[in-house]
Amino acid sequence: MTMSFIASTSPGLPSRSDGGGMTVGLAKGPTVQAVIVLAFILLLRHAAWAEELPALPQGPLILTSVTQEQLSPDYWIERLPEPDKPIKTREELQRFNEEIHSMVRERVDIFKLPVQRAGKPIRELLEFEYTTLRGRILFGADNKRIESSFFETTIKPTVQWNKVPDQIDLKWGAATRSTSVRALPSMVKMLEEVGDVEFDQLQFTLVKLWTPVAVLHESSDGKWFYVQVPYVRGWVLAKDIAIFPSREALRKAVKLGDFLVVTGDHIPIFLDSGFKNLWLEESMGSVIPLAGKSDTAYEIWMPLRRSDGRVALRRSYVKMGSDVSSGFPPFTQANMIRQAFKLLGARYGWGGMYEGRDCSGFIHDVFLSLGVDMPRDSEQQAFVGTQLGHFEPFESAVAKERALRWSAPGFTLLRMPLHLMLYLGEVNGRFYVIHSTWAERVSMTSDEKVRINQVVVSDLTLNGRSYLGSLFDRVISVNEVN
Repeated sequence: MTMSFIASTSPGLPSRSDGGGMTVGLAKGPTVQAVIVLAFILLLRHAAWAEELPALPQGPLILTSVTQEQLSPDYWIERLPEPDKPIKTREELQRFNEEIHSMVRERVDIFKLPVQRAGKPIRELLEFEYTTLRGRILFGADNKRIESSFFETTIKPTVQWNKVPDQIDLKWGAATRSTSVRALPSMVKMLEEVGDVEFDQLQFTLVKLWTPVAVLHESSDGKWFYVQVPYVRGWVLAKDIAIFPSREALRKAVKLGDFLVVTGDHIPIFLDSGFKNLWLEESMGSVIPLAGKSDTAYEIWMPLRRSDGRVALRRSYVKMGSDVSSGFPPFTQANMIRQAFKLLGARYGWGGMYEGRDCSGFIHDVFLSLGVDMPRDSEQQAFVGTQLGHFEPFESAVAKERALRWSAPGFTLLRMPLHLMLYLGEVNGRFYVIHSTWAERVSMTSDEKVRINQVVVSDLTLNGRSYLGSLFDRVISVNEVN
């Protein structure tokens, strides 16, 4: 791919409504400045979520009705008649992605946005979002209620919606690493329930490396950008966004020729071809421009942020043999199941917190790694492809079983209110899924639960010991992503 920017070796310093919240049943060599940047990033890597959390259950967990052999992708793949048959060809997949984009109202083509837009609607949005959160009863990580005075004295002056001009000249940038999209320009946790530290109501999602953004506004301290990304709008840390000279320049960089796809849980990216200077790690589904390759490394382009915020493209390195693919792997049942099982035991993370994935984040990354540009929201994901059935909770058990037996394992989604699962198949009358979930409720009379907090294989009887009912009871739709 021909890059239209100067490659640099010396960058400057750089309502729980989605499935995540539900509880189901359980350039050359580095310069001195670059080394300083690297040390700074590694030091701060976990700083945003630095408070102590309860110890995670050691995984992958083997839940009731699941055997050790069922934790292997091969167990499920070998049951299929044609696991390597493409679900869609590359050409069909391109058209399918266009259909997905057209059906999702929140989906935005960054490169079709005007270079200028009226400021009044943005002012109104910023004020509305601030007012909505200020009006909620929310708690901090210290278990104390967040007072309105905090919003008035800290958040409101930072948002400064009154400073949005009547005519906005949009800036165009790309994420230099995975970074959080927040409802307000703050890393302060705001919780719906006391002690609920894993469910920050300000956390929208995580955007991946090289995600294109349109910058609409900037916080008063310059630390935050209010941005539109393809599937969400919100606040991101300015230090994680590199600004391109124009919309067209950004388009040329991200409308890829040759590219590398991350197909593992996470893979390391290095500043040097000797793999001594780790820059960062990127997650499954990340798509990175490919500059070339040698016997030992893939050479990639990384968008680094200079001290003035401008982009500096730098050649970086991924070890040959890393869990990556040059271009997307074929979209097949076997590959879908293999990709899903690479995340078995991976940490649950609401909106991408703690470098984890909630239920829809898990589904999003698995499909994205094979080139299916799924929505990020679980409700929207459940309407992609062929609808095999819609049900009321606790009703239509026979029709639900019929729909499941008609479903194709590996690319069928089962939706519950606030949760989503990937269907694996039926064994001895039990229906199995793989999903990222937080906890299992285990009481008919109380809210008692057992933390899972990871990607697990389970059957649909999970959660059946609780007053909420089993996963099967609460499935409300079945759709094949085809």
